[in-house]
Amino acid sequence: MKRAVIVSGGKKPTRALFDHVYEEGALLIAVDRGAEFFREEKITPHLLVGDFDSINVDTLAHFKDSEDTEVLRYEVEKDYTDTEAALHEAVEKKVKEVFFLGCTGNRLDHFVGNLALLAKALDAGIPAYLQDEHNKIFLMNQPGIIEKGFGKYISFQGFRGLVKGFGVKGVKYPLWNYNLAFGDPMTISNEFLKDRISVTFTEGVVMVMMTMD
Repeated sequence: MKRAVIVSGGKKPTRALFDHVYEEGALLIAVDRGAEFFREEKITPHLLVGDFDSINVDTLAHFKDSEDTEVLRYEVEKDYTDTEAALHEAVEKKVKEVFFLGCTGNRLDHFVGNLALLAKALDAGIPAYLQDEHNKIFLMNQPGIIEKGFGKYISFQGFRGLVKGFGVKGVKYPLWNYNLAFGDPMTISNEFLKDRISVTFTEGVVMVMMTMD
């Protein structure tokens, strides 16, 4: 399988967003209340995982009765989140990239935890993206090219530590050889001047946020 699409129980994605990240043969994983999206849209996930403390009982029964959905239930008290368990399943199935949907919303603690899952995926050698209708967030652990295609703005932050020698070209506000820390306002709300921009740095992990109002 080339791609996994994980839908968690935060802000429910639109069908248009799901269709945008879906590709034929993708591994589909519903995480607890994220199963409501699949049921409403009449899509059958390959896996339903979670402790099921927030899923509608009828939705749980619906997928338990499905021969095409494997249901994995975990204890409520555990040392990992349901979404982390979903990522583990995706890694075990050797996917090449992961899209996290339904991972933003009211619970900022879960949102921060979901950001950390981007790093877990990257550590496993798998590019991962946390996306909703207004944001697309991913991590870079080496220099590279970013293509325009989502939102008006692009911002950069150091992730878990200082990013040394950070530079970006092809944007409205270029920067070179800058030490970038988390929370630095210098790199907020930049804009593409070209369809492809280059990001360079010598050390650290960069969090990239492509956003729209």
